[in-house]
Amino acid sequence: MDQMNSQAAEGQGEGFARKKQGYLLVSALMLGLLFNVLFYGKTLGLSYPLYIIALYGVLFWNMRNHHRGHFKRNLLPGIPIIALAFSYLIYSNWIFSVLNFLVIPILFVAHTLLLTANNRHEWFKSQFLAEIIHGVVARPLANCLKPFAVIAEFAQSRLNLRKLGAVGKVLAGLLFAAVLLIVIVPLLASADDIFRRLVEGIPNLFRGISLGEFVPRLLIVAAVTCLIFSYLWSLFNAGTKSKEAVSNSGSLTAGRAFLDPLTVSTMLVLLDLLYAFFIAIQFSYLFGSLKYGLPQNFTYAQYARKGFFELVVITLINLIVVLGTMRYVKVSGSRLNKVVNVLNSALVVSTFVILLSAHVRMSLYEAVYGFTYLRVLTHAFMGYLFLLLLVTLGKIWRPTVPLLKFYIVISLAAYTLLNYVNVDSIIVKNNIDRYNKGNPIDILYLTRLSYDVVPMLADFAQNTPDQMLAGQLEKELAAKKQALAKENDWQSFNISRYRAKRTLAERGFDISQAD
Repeated sequence: MDQMNSQAAEGQGEGFARKKQGYLLVSALMLGLLFNVLFYGKTLGLSYPLYIIALYGVLFWNMRNHHRGHFKRNLLPGIPIIALAFSYLIYSNWIFSVLNFLVIPILFVAHTLLLTANNRHEWFKSQFLAEIIHGVVARPLANCLKPFAVIAEFAQSRLNLRKLGAVGKVLAGLLFAAVLLIVIVPLLASADDIFRRLVEGIPNLFRGISLGEFVPRLLIVAAVTCLIFSYLWSLFNAGTKSKEAVSNSGSLTAGRAFLDPLTVSTMLVLLDLLYAFFIAIQFSYLFGSLKYGLPQNFTYAQYARKGFFELVVITLINLIVVLGTMRYVKVSGSRLNKVVNVLNSALVVSTFVILLSAHVRMSLYEAVYGFTYLRVLTHAFMGYLFLLLLVTLGKIWRPTVPLLKFYIVISLAAYTLLNYVNVDSIIVKNNIDRYNKGNPIDILYLTRLSYDVVPMLADFAQNTPDQMLAGQLEKELAAKKQALAKENDWQSFNISRYRAKRTLAERGFDISQAD
């Protein structure tokens, strides 16, 4: 009997803890939305004190059952914080605006540590400064992924798909797909103006919504929500990790698969259809001859450049979706599991095409505007994502594939290889090739690269027919020769600098040209 009572009490305690986490997550989400309304694209003013007041309101509401004895004696430090916040409303001194932008968060962290009794040292002790630094840096980041765990636990406890029929599971899949489409469709529309025009042709679907602003606003809301939740959760759950964390980790390990294959199949079907439509546009316009024409006042290079980063973000989203469905879908050995595998494979293949589209876009942009560090490294990053997707595709059909091990090996190998491919030389070589074909060249940018490119630039300076360009390049190389002449210590020996120094000495660039 006592055991049953203790189990019931433990169940009530876990339910109460989940409810508190739910309230805290909703509060953090409200603060994230308010942050977007008050600060996105706005100059600081009345918005700052309003947000500080909202922060305190959320804090006090979640503290209504915590540490009441600390309220009265620790409320006074909030007065200067509120006063400083209102200075953004009253004054416009930019020096104090910058200083207060740094000071107010630090004071707020110190105050909340005192209010919630999370300080191990008195506020006037030097050790309290370390606690403030920990609160500013570590607490917002330590549990920033906790909101997703809270949502997953809620889905496991409340969204019991075993009790739903086939219709209910399909509706749940449609709901999950709708959440993803809210993010993915604006990204695709921002990436491709032709796709955007088709989407906007659907009556009233995106009327009044600026697709260019929707994604950054959504990301800001998500980031602020996670950071605020992480910080507040750390205040209200200090020292309670042991039993709750062990219990949660055990439950997630034992019963992590909670998504029904029919629900996931419904979601994946919608995503695959959307990507099939988008890919058809890519083959018609980007991979083809653009025979249908571009949007008005839109050049080929602009079209190629515009959607690159959005497509990379979509690639990452798709990778997360595939990994999530593989991890959380129930394995029952039914045909539906094979259907999920096929749909996941189709999503990966679609992502391959999207990644190829991003690669083609960046290549077209480089052909028009030249090669830079960022543009070359984005190609390398796309190759890295391609390998991750390839391994993920293997994991879909071979569950025994150690995915994390392959990810780590690929990441280390890719990073090491990137250090040895000599990115600087690739940039110079391709820009010189563009110049030889009649395109402009940015000599100043090329001479700011490492000493690895000095031999190539020296050859270019002596072979180019443009005397003005050759003179500018010789002057920059003479300056490099002057800088290298100061490095004579054997401890500083470097092969790249040695080759550059020898090349400049053999070519006879005069140091006086650098003056």
